[in-house]
Amino acid sequence: MVARAPRQFCPFFSIVTREPLLDPTTLILTLVIGTIGGVFGGLFGIGGGIVIIPLLTLVQGSDPHLYQAASLVAAILVSLGSIPRHIRARAIEWGFAWRTIPISIIAVAGGVWISNSITDPVLLERIFAAFLLYVAGAEVWRQVATRSTAHSTAPSTVPSTARPTALVPEPMPRTGWGPATIVGTLMGALAGLLGIGGGVIAVPLMRTVNGFSLRTTIATSAFMILPTVIVGMLLKFSTLSHVRSPAGDPLTITAALWIASGLAPGAFFGAMVGASFVHKLPARQLAVTFALLCVALSLRMLGIGR
Repeated sequence: MVARAPRQFCPFFSIVTREPLLDPTTLILTLVIGTIGGVFGGLFGIGGGIVIIPLLTLVQGSDPHLYQAASLVAAILVSLGSIPRHIRARAIEWGFAWRTIPISIIAVAGGVWISNSITDPVLLERIFAAFLLYVAGAEVWRQVATRSTAHSTAPSTVPSTARPTALVPEPMPRTGWGPATIVGTLMGALAGLLGIGGGVIAVPLMRTVNGFSLRTTIATSAFMILPTVIVGMLLKFSTLSHVRSPAGDPLTITAALWIASGLAPGAFFGAMVGASFVHKLPARQLAVTFALLCVALSLRMLGIGR
């Protein structure tokens, strides 16, 4: 059946009334992808798009702008699924979050504009692949640095009575406008450019720039990405008709919403599971697994192993 032409009620809510549904196999795979993205999103305080977009590309072929739009919807569900757990744990740094959110919202608009100006899907996929490699390298480097620090501060074999007892104070977290500007700008720009929640850059940045604990970092990132991805999603959907698929066909809001509807249930419930296990699973093994997944997905996005 040929889809009917879209009925133009308004530029944003142009809905195609009859468009092919996802076939059963694709729907199941999309549900699984949403669940994987949700679990990783909940575990690491990210929107899940860094996992969802490459997996959609692997399963359904190249269509980066369409997947970005769907992924931003899924990121909202990931955030909503994980935030209540972090609120109950009182782990969110509210002051820093409220400073950062307005900056990230402004930056996400610039990211969406840059993304839509890139008409070559291969270039967009290569940018994403390079970013995945950066995330993997940063995670491995962080684990190596953490292990080196742990060895250097390991207890000495000298008896405790012979060692000085002076305590080294923990550095105070930095929550001012300077760190908020750095984190918000990069987080929002990448969220708009790549169609991800932005937490994947906010988490390592907050660990470095703010000096937050891992628990506070993940919880605060999960909260900050919610308004960022809502704005990014609205901007992406409102401009979706201005970009084309790799085959040259116009993209529609309905097509993105069908994919998003398949991702949404798994993204929401997966995020709840991931957020509940933040402090129950070995952090080092999780970090290494995440880094390896990023490398594997990057290679696939680059066309290696296809």
